[in-house]
Amino acid sequence: MRQIAGGATAIEEAVGERPAGFRAPGYTITDEVFDVLTELEVVYDASVFPCPPYYALKTAAIGGIALRGRQSRSIVDTPNVLRAPTRPYRVGRPYWQRGEGIIEIPVQVTRGLRLPFIGTSVTMAGPRRARWLTKMCVGEPLVNLELHGIDVLDASDGLEALRPHQVDVRVSAKRKIEAILAAVELLRDEGYTFVTMREAAACFSDGRSDRA
Repeated sequence: MRQIAGGATAIEEAVGERPAGFRAPGYTITDEVFDVLTELEVVYDASVFPCPPYYALKTAAIGGIALRGRQSRSIVDTPNVLRAPTRPYRVGRPYWQRGEGIIEIPVQVTRGLRLPFIGTSVTMAGPRRARWLTKMCVGEPLVNLELHGIDVLDASDGLEALRPHQVDVRVSAKRKIEAILAAVELLRDEGYTFVTMREAAACFSDGRSDRA
């Protein structure tokens, strides 16, 4: 609890507003963390990632690092996370089941194949394939595109040391931004409105399913 509460306080001191939500590092969360979030009155969580391709690639990457005699600091979530709903839901216990807990806004996956629809996959895809990924999300009541700062940066932004280890920094910032805009513009053209995660959580908390 101390780390989560301390992180929220640090963010509040930096930006002047306490965060309403939480996302676990590496998308790995537990029932015990949900207990803490409930106690701290966090409005929503956005950590559950029911994405088979991501799970397989992450597991393989950690295994590959181990075979090279190194140890990864990443943690593989329980495979039960793949059973979680792909749309916003109230968590139960275990957290991958529906219940009466706080609102969970899962990390976005596409319809059907459940491919990852996150900043990394969109920017790595490029504008044309980013639109294809986006089309596979159209029809969902909420499309949640998670972005990190690195999704609009490349090696020239002081990240040259990451080039051998992180493929996405080899993609130019210009191409990354074009891919993100392609995804956002398609969603806009399909009639989606753009809201904050806090607003989205309130929408689903009220039992509505507006497209956002």
